[in-house]
Amino acid sequence: MKKFAKRGWKLGNPFGKVQPPELIGIIGTGRGTGVTHFSVMTAGYLSGVMRMRCAVLEWNHHESFSCMEAACSSGKNGENPFRVLETDYFGKAGIDTLLLCKKSGYHAVIVDYGTVKEGNLEEFFRCSRQLVIGSLSEWQIGEFLEFEKKGIKTEKSWDSLVSFGSEEARTSLEKRLKDPVIRIPFSIDPFSVTAETMSFYEQLFYKYKR
Repeated sequence: MKKFAKRGWKLGNPFGKVQPPELIGIIGTGRGTGVTHFSVMTAGYLSGVMRMRCAVLEWNHHESFSCMEAACSSGKNGENPFRVLETDYFGKAGIDTLLLCKKSGYHAVIVDYGTVKEGNLEEFFRCSRQLVIGSLSEWQIGEFLEFEKKGIKTEKSWDSLVSFGSEEARTSLEKRLKDPVIRIPFSIDPFSVTAETMSFYEQLFYKYKR
């Protein structure tokens, strides 16, 4: 992983130029791995702790953001984007939304691409930060392992994370792949930033490099 650039939250630009945002792509190797939950968590850390202006794009067909808007947004239903805490959320996003966000002064744009089977891999690989989420549950580990094997055959550009499964299975997979498999800390509320999640993101963005 490329080292995370500590920029963006510094106010003022003497040349009046808008820096391109850090583009963070998140994708799951199957359904139910927690991609949307993790996208919200990541935005909470970057906006709440790092004081970065963030946008989260729902670039898939799950329509989870419409449910989140109804439950969490204080604005009128149907607004796009809608805001929760300090983050802007764009439902039913695509290339036009991404281009808009790139020139709108965001410091980080997080894209929820859904799963690898939804046809968004090409766009995912264009992101400067690529995070793949799998599961070590018995009925999901096959999809995760299949995708990771593709990375062994090519020059892997993403970081691998898991949300479910035993620690024994995670360490065993790390030895098999000869590459870090990072565990996402358990979080009931994705909008809440705890000491554990802060420690996790510090390692994710500053320790693990490609």
